[in-house]
Amino acid sequence: MHKRITLLLTALLSLAPYNVFAEQDKVVWLQTDWAPHQIVDGPLAGQGTFDVLQTRLSRLLPHYQHEIHLTSLGRIEPLFLSNSKTVCVIGSSFTEQRATTRYYSLPIAIGSGFAINYAAGSKVEAIVGEQPYIDLTSIALNQQLLGAYQPNRYYPESISAAIQHPEATLLANGFTSELNAAALLTTGRLDYVIEYPERIQFYQRAITAAPTIVSVAISGTEFFSLRYVTCNKTTLGERVINDINQLLPALWQADDYAEVLFSWLDQQARALLMPKFEEVRQDMAKKNRP
Repeated sequence: MHKRITLLLTALLSLAPYNVFAEQDKVVWLQTDWAPHQIVDGPLAGQGTFDVLQTRLSRLLPHYQHEIHLTSLGRIEPLFLSNSKTVCVIGSSFTEQRATTRYYSLPIAIGSGFAINYAAGSKVEAIVGEQPYIDLTSIALNQQLLGAYQPNRYYPESISAAIQHPEATLLANGFTSELNAAALLTTGRLDYVIEYPERIQFYQRAITAAPTIVSVAISGTEFFSLRYVTCNKTTLGERVINDINQLLPALWQADDYAEVLFSWLDQQARALLMPKFEEVRQDMAKKNRP
């Protein structure tokens, strides 16, 4: 009996260091329902841009225990303020304020800025023509056009000024799969929507109606933004970011990396972002050299 007890205690003690190690090396990836960056429901679940990148990184970091935690956008900041566990996010933009509570990686992606999205062949297309950028006021103050935007967002000055203009013909709408912005455009109930082009493309894939929806960048705004992996300021969080920085230069050289980043964009948006993609890729290639 004593021998059996001794063997049992030995077995339990041998497992204890492993369990402690696993808990200490657990990375909690925060996921939000923000399609098409992260898609949590439906047939496209897990196929969002940041979903794919998170899967690739996790496979390249097998020495960590990875856990996905679904949360809301509003809960992310409070979670980063706590150091009880290591939490990380893929696709975060950089701000000085955020940098006080988290570590940032090298760039992992390029995101698009706000655009004017409209149906091909519409009155808006006739105004835009071949211009890669257009002054929003020339659209927003046109009394023959009706547009929409999502309220409670931070917009660059050139966009917020047009939205707040007393003569602007813009409606404030929160778009969802039920109130599909793409459907409103293709049926002519709206002439244009101020939105990230990848969001509109996601909405359009949920319907079968033609015509195609295209985008044009807005003058006075920067159309691209770099996105990063961020982890809260724990010892493990710093180590995870350092390990990710070792992987990112090679990750950018993958043959399909541009397609992963731009798969939800229309051709106009892709064309505007591709020069910046190549610039970052070349910079990463230099970091990848021994």
